[in-house]
Amino acid sequence: MPTPLTREPVRTPGTQGVQAAFDELEPMLSEVTFVVVDLETTGTRPGTDEITEIGAVRVRGGEVRAELSTFVAIDGALPGHISRLTGIDPGDLVGAPTLGEVMSTFLEFSRGAVLVAHNARFDLGFLRAAAVSTDHEWPDPPSVCTLALARRVLHRGETRGHRLGELAAHLGSTVEPNHRALQDARATVDVLHALISRVGDCGVATLTELRAYDGRLAPEVRRRAALTDSLTTGPGVYLFRDGAGGALYVGSSVSVRRRARSYYSGADSRSRMRTMVGLAASVESVPCAHLLEAWTVEERLIDSLQPPYNRRSRSPRRGWWLSPPSGRAIRGQVTRTPEHPSALGPFRRAEDARAAWLDLVETLGTPPDAEGWEELVHGRTSAAVRAMVDRIDAIAAGGAFERAARLRDRAAALVRILTRHQELAATAGVRELVLAQPGPARTWAVAVVRHGRLAASGIVPAGAAPLPVIDSIRAGATTVQPGPGPFSGATASEIRNVHRWIDSAPTRIVSVAGCWALPVDGAHTLTGWADRAELAAAETSRAGISPARR
Repeated sequence: MPTPLTREPVRTPGTQGVQAAFDELEPMLSEVTFVVVDLETTGTRPGTDEITEIGAVRVRGGEVRAELSTFVAIDGALPGHISRLTGIDPGDLVGAPTLGEVMSTFLEFSRGAVLVAHNARFDLGFLRAAAVSTDHEWPDPPSVCTLALARRVLHRGETRGHRLGELAAHLGSTVEPNHRALQDARATVDVLHALISRVGDCGVATLTELRAYDGRLAPEVRRRAALTDSLTTGPGVYLFRDGAGGALYVGSSVSVRRRARSYYSGADSRSRMRTMVGLAASVESVPCAHLLEAWTVEERLIDSLQPPYNRRSRSPRRGWWLSPPSGRAIRGQVTRTPEHPSALGPFRRAEDARAAWLDLVETLGTPPDAEGWEELVHGRTSAAVRAMVDRIDAIAAGGAFERAARLRDRAAALVRILTRHQELAATAGVRELVLAQPGPARTWAVAVVRHGRLAASGIVPAGAAPLPVIDSIRAGATTVQPGPGPFSGATASEIRNVHRWIDSAPTRIVSVAGCWALPVDGAHTLTGWADRAELAAAETSRAGISPARR
């Protein structure tokens, strides 16, 4: 029997609201405004040849919202073959608006929209050159090329070609292209909508997924997107399983169903992900209150299930640690587990940890003693690092530039390790940290972190009194006792997830170890909060969370 998809109880019953949207959540294609544009020109060279006509259609949710059509006055003569192809007569351009006037109008018409064109490289190249020549700032908007999209969506041999007229006829457009700007733009609208409809059942729901869609997945595999229909729509974790129930891949997302469906669009170009989707027979999900809980559950599932297609994070305790010598030893100890309270790490490789120890010994002229090591690791002194910098300068002054450069790189790596280590250790040393992020519809996402580990999470509903809900979340939180090592038993990845969540959105520090603290935006350092309790009270009041002493 397959292992049930469960999680450790980090969320308190009764506070299981799901945060359905974040600022980072990309809008659905039905919510995206497209401006479909087509140009007629005197030739094929942007910046040299001229635009003679612009046609544009502004659409959203499958509906036409506005249209723009205008001739453009040109400086040169209209070539005869262009006139015969388009039906535009030189007299049509007499008295037409100048290119500068047309660009002002078009840029306003297309403001905030995604530009779409058939062979977008051609049309956008002319528009970009026109903006430059008329002293307009080109906004460099996102774009979609229906020519490129059709080549990825339609099966080989399905159409005679991918010209606009051929696609319009094949896809059932109600408009027949005729080499006139507005008419061709209208036909391109129909082609765009038909292509979006084709890929909608394959997990394509956003602009990013549409632009990345790759039809190389077999049709029978793409049709398995229906496996994701029952997944949660909000934050959480998803798990692909094979026919025998074995775990293939675990991931997390702010929108689980949308993310899981995207694998069936071919948007993920990694060959191993294509293989994984081909093997998947079912998809499951775990709803979470917010992304921090999702990341925590994801890491725990990967650690326990060891899915073969998760190459990263399969060992959350990976890395190497450097500890001071013990007993009569004179060399630093390099180990996989940081049992010593002053162990430094994690280093990516064991040789990096050994090199750091040797560099310190050579710089100081003697192995660091226990007191000096603790002062270095905990950031109470930078004497050893400064001595390394002086040594680098001396080596460079002696002309050994390559040797100095190698030592410089190792010293920089050591400084990064020290900085990250001290940041993680500071969070791990806090007995309890209660965090809150504003969610959609005036909700609050709450996380209780104890010694660097997520102990509980939940949602304060809109209109609810925050303190009773937060008290309930705290009361049901997992008890976390500090463990061995520099991070009180937490893994570096667990604490990094907390920092990552804090940095992902404006975050309030509601309380530290049971006392009300300063709200901060993306800050990890917690020292100094107690000296400014009055300011904390004022700030938390403005946040809608009444401060109180505990």
